[in-house]
Amino acid sequence: MENKNYRILVLSDLRKTSKTILKNTASLAKMIGGEIALLHVKQPLGVVKQDNQLSAVRSINDTYKSTKNQIKGLVSPIMEDQGVSIDTSFKVGNVKDEVNKKIKEFGPDIIVLGQRKSSPLNFLGNNITKHVLTTFDGLVMIASHEQVFRNNQELSLGTLNGSSDLMKTDLLEKLMKQSSKPLKSFKIKHGKNELAQEEQTDQPVVEYVFEPQDDALENMSNYLARTNVDLLFMDLNDTSNINVKNVIGKFNVPFVLAGKHKAKFDNSLN
Repeated sequence: MENKNYRILVLSDLRKTSKTILKNTASLAKMIGGEIALLHVKQPLGVVKQDNQLSAVRSINDTYKSTKNQIKGLVSPIMEDQGVSIDTSFKVGNVKDEVNKKIKEFGPDIIVLGQRKSSPLNFLGNNITKHVLTTFDGLVMIASHEQVFRNNQELSLGTLNGSSDLMKTDLLEKLMKQSSKPLKSFKIKHGKNELAQEEQTDQPVVEYVFEPQDDALENMSNYLARTNVDLLFMDLNDTSNINVKNVIGKFNVPFVLAGKHKAKFDNSLN
């Protein structure tokens, strides 16, 4: 586990918030020893708007040039500041197809997606968040647009409905070893009489247990902010009482989705 070289793929829409997302990704890569690739895809109809073939070719060329310059302007300062390398690629085509090709080519361990409050499952205009969650077998990080990671010693980690399997996740184990902060455990009871179970970890744990009521996620979101959680790990093998779509649209902190069940996603993300 110590020598694992993590591959992190960032799917970016190049909005203003992409800078914060990429900063967090670079910080994470430095903590865990990872390499970063960034992919941006445009739909052909968004590039070619003229019927004339010559004009269409000119539009494509102009788009490639301007977009590559935009990507360079985004990644260059971060690479220089963080001392990391970021491989970038820009494609014009079907977004899902290009994402699938990049996943096959790069073989990421972690895919980073931006979070949109207004429409969290309409990433890149083509429902890519749902597509990734239902097809990708690795970890998925939903990145915050506002919060920037602190250094590794001060990194405050949390878990949502953490099981023993989640605690054995390589990424979580590696980050816990570097952090001096106690792990924060957030849970929603499956039943009102359920007793809280302790996390199986050698690290100190502070536990927050919420009653299964309508505003449980809202309360949890407030506590995540108040307790300064930098990165939350969500265990999808034990979330029968949590709608994943609601979590993606509500939490402000970056969070990692682990232990996915594709059939469960197909139902919860509709």
